[in-house]
Amino acid sequence: MEQHVFQIGPIRPPSEANSLLLRVTENCPWNKCKFCMLYKKNDFHTRPVAEVKKDIDTMANYRDMILAHKDGENWNMPAVQKEYAELPSDEARMCYQMVFTWLTEGDSQAIFLQDANTMVLRTEWLLEIVSYVRERLPEIKRITSYGRANTLAKISEEDYRALRQAGLDRIHSGYESGSDKVLQLICKGTTQEEQIIGGRKVRDAGIELSIYFMPGVGGRELSDDNALETAKVINAVDPDFVRLRTFVLRTGSLMEEVRAAGNYTEETDMEKLLEIRKLIANIDPAKARGRITSDHIINLLQEVSGDMDQDIPWMLSYIDQFLALPELEKRKYQLARRMGFPLDWKQLYRLKESDLAYIEDLAKNTVDEKQWETLLHRYMDRYI
Repeated sequence: MEQHVFQIGPIRPPSEANSLLLRVTENCPWNKCKFCMLYKKNDFHTRPVAEVKKDIDTMANYRDMILAHKDGENWNMPAVQKEYAELPSDEARMCYQMVFTWLTEGDSQAIFLQDANTMVLRTEWLLEIVSYVRERLPEIKRITSYGRANTLAKISEEDYRALRQAGLDRIHSGYESGSDKVLQLICKGTTQEEQIIGGRKVRDAGIELSIYFMPGVGGRELSDDNALETAKVINAVDPDFVRLRTFVLRTGSLMEEVRAAGNYTEETDMEKLLEIRKLIANIDPAKARGRITSDHIINLLQEVSGDMDQDIPWMLSYIDQFLALPELEKRKYQLARRMGFPLDWKQLYRLKESDLAYIEDLAKNTVDEKQWETLLHRYMDRYI
């Protein structure tokens, strides 16, 4: 095999956990969002199409090597492990492991085009890459990319149709907020109008659209605006997925400067949940028929998921059930969740007695509200 490695970027959506990761661009062309720390020390580059195609060839070669160790439904794991151990570098072993996971746990389903804004590429380049993926990895059922909202607004309807025909199935876009005030505060570099224009173009072309919303990113001052204006965008675009990503002001981010300037007051954990409730309550099920998902550990109530045209009453009821709990029970679950424990407050009984006793002691004895939020933040600060 001429090439043993393919490039792997630093991030992908949780929904792409078992996907192949194909690095088409490096880093972020905007790189000014005040909440993001991922690319700040790195310049943006596009990768030559020929290099990307070599990476696709390497993925296909690993696929063929690994499949040679499969007999029907059974894997010859000693042979797989021997082949893995004999690879020439840690990078090669990482690539091999990704392809193996894609074949086994991912069921050869998907490939995700990295990094932050693959849609910024010239359409003819992206068409060549997508077409080559379909040629060399025909078993793939979904090709997905990140795309910034202002970039999506600039792409023509004709180009979107061509990309869909070539095999681009889904675009993830970090809208973060539908509020122009919030977008300006966090230096997102886009507008509500661009979000709606770009989102509608994607949907009209038959490409799935998955948008991200950050409850709390506007702070206490813009909480209502964040929820209401985001609901307005959702109603106008009708995305396939709305993915919740509760905002946490991360230590070292530029949002600390915004807070220091007096323009931002971080909401409490519970205030962010109330903002999620307000967002959901203002989605019109006659206009938005996709799915809300809460597929990230940063969200307090990860079970808040459902179809917007059917499940909004259930989601609101579920949130209200939690809000109606005694204060100590809410605190116990908050802390358990922030420490990475259960998905649902009804599952607290599954914790070890020693862990539950520790959590209850902290919940009872951390009386000062500021100290309590600092405690929760300490756990959340480690998540992206």
